[in-house]
Amino acid sequence: MTLKIFLDDKSFHCLKHAIPPGSRSKLIIQKAVHLDLFGGNAVLSCDETEARNLLIYAGHCPGVIASVHKAFCDAGLPLTTPNVSAEGLKSPLRRRRVWRP
Repeated sequence: MTLKIFLDDKSFHCLKHAIPPGSRSKLIIQKAVHLDLFGGNAVLSCDETEARNLLIYAGHCPGVIASVHKAFCDAGLPLTTPNVSAEGLKSPLRRRRVWRP
């Protein structure tokens, strides 16, 4: 499913500078459609996984977070990921006993 994320100019530039060089998310920024009708807005088209990656990069950009959240709500997608059980997994997710004298 393709999500359409509408960003104002300030949010677009915040996101643009937040994405590290060499990231595949830069392609989303390069393919953005700029609308000059309502004061310089940009529309990003991406799938759910790419939108979640944008959220990771834009943790300090409130306009981006709000726009991605709205795109998820409009598409009927949950913003959170399902909880994964630690049963059967190796040690990194299991609780470890700590010996204390």
